[in-house]
Amino acid sequence: MSASGGAVDKEEWVGTQKKTFTKWVNNHLNKKGFAIVEDAQTAWEDGIKLMQLISALYGMPLPKYNANPKMRPHKLDNINLALGMVEAAKIKTNFLKNTHLIDHDLKMILGMMWSIILDYAIKGISEDDTTAKEGLLLWCRKKTAGYRDIDPPGLNNFTRDWRNGLAFCALIHRHQPHLINYDELSKDNAVSNLELAFSVAESLGIPRLLDVEDLTTEKPDERSVMTYVSEYFHRFATQDAFEVAARRAQRFVQFNRQMDQLKNDYENEARALIAWVQETVQRFESEDFGDSLEAAQAVNDRLRSFILEEKPPKSALKLDLESLYAQLQTQLKVNNRPPYVAPSDADPDALEHAFESLWGAEKAYGRRARDNRFRFIKKEEHGLSAETIAEIRDSFKHFDTDSDHTLNKVEFKAAASALSVPFKNDDELTQIFNSISQGNAVINEDQYVAWVTALKEDKDTPEQLKASFKSLANDGVSIRAEQLRVPPLTEDDIAYLLSTMTVSADGSYDYNSYVDTHFA
Repeated sequence: MSASGGAVDKEEWVGTQKKTFTKWVNNHLNKKGFAIVEDAQTAWEDGIKLMQLISALYGMPLPKYNANPKMRPHKLDNINLALGMVEAAKIKTNFLKNTHLIDHDLKMILGMMWSIILDYAIKGISEDDTTAKEGLLLWCRKKTAGYRDIDPPGLNNFTRDWRNGLAFCALIHRHQPHLINYDELSKDNAVSNLELAFSVAESLGIPRLLDVEDLTTEKPDERSVMTYVSEYFHRFATQDAFEVAARRAQRFVQFNRQMDQLKNDYENEARALIAWVQETVQRFESEDFGDSLEAAQAVNDRLRSFILEEKPPKSALKLDLESLYAQLQTQLKVNNRPPYVAPSDADPDALEHAFESLWGAEKAYGRRARDNRFRFIKKEEHGLSAETIAEIRDSFKHFDTDSDHTLNKVEFKAAASALSVPFKNDDELTQIFNSISQGNAVINEDQYVAWVTALKEDKDTPEQLKASFKSLANDGVSIRAEQLRVPPLTEDDIAYLLSTMTVSADGSYDYNSYVDTHFA
């Protein structure tokens, strides 16, 4: 670059810094009611404006000074007082001397103003010059992360990366998205982007320290851009702090809401479950079992349905509530909250007591249901069907040869032979006939039917069973294995009998004692 070009560049950045720094200084002087700086090169020659600026920024009281200095020594005295305040504020001024101010050394004056800006507006972001710059840049990168035409590649400087205005717009949009429609912006519209950002920022209380033309140069002045961006940082860092506080408050509120919801769920479900237990206990204690076998069986069916269908999900719900209660206490404890104390009518002890009463009522109900069922136990009779009875009556009529509706002894013997009932001799025939006829010479139809029915029906009495085994044993008092092989007895039936009957020395089995042991 030519020497003349270098001079122009220098004049340009000097002018930009002078303008930007002056606006920054005036913004803070104005806030405290001090008169503003008109010309940054001459404003510091008597020390008064520097004392006012340090007082405005750092809250230091103004020392006694010469309010109307005319002579150089008086002005130098004031400047020395001002530089004392600068030193007290621990601002690094890079070898600044009182003569630099009184003699209007613009380069040193701009350096002083930058030192003040750096200390007040930027140093707080980090530790020193370089770190402060990187800290501010890092904040900008985080806030503009993911914004189109900015990241990637991300902000890497305070010069060229800000020329198209999108970085300023993104900072505003990140914190106040309703003020800028970032999707409508184009990187090719630098002037309109910058004007939009500067105008909106001004409406947010960020002073317009730069003009659009300050950014549309080949390389904007770094210190001027940093000064302006620091205003964005201070404006929005406060909002960030509020957002952090709000986020923490939100987490606190959401945790409390979650705990309150879990507590409500636990209490409501626990009370509902205890109410179900109480209703069930009352039902068990007050149910009428009825006066019939069918009613007794219905009671047993209802008890079975309760045990298999109604009670299991309620027992599972009890376990779920105990787990929920433990979950509540755990979350409260790990978050340093006081333990949850459930109402006495819904706490775990109330649940446990309710189910203990349920188990007791269920057992008592089961005993009463069983005792009630025993009331209707009766011997199972294997009676003859109506069809069989009709066949017996037909056989009576068949052997009633004289059709007098009775059977004499001869007719009765024929009928018995047809039934495969033999008589050993006439005496036995006469004895059975007289027993049936009750001493009469004939047997009527009802007497005949009763006798045949008694022969054919299974009464499952000891007497009938002993007679049956005796018949199979050919009237013997014990029976052999081969005598049992008569259908419908199966080999399994026979094997069971032989394994349970008492065997005698001769290999026969005592059926009489076997039958006796199976009847009360």
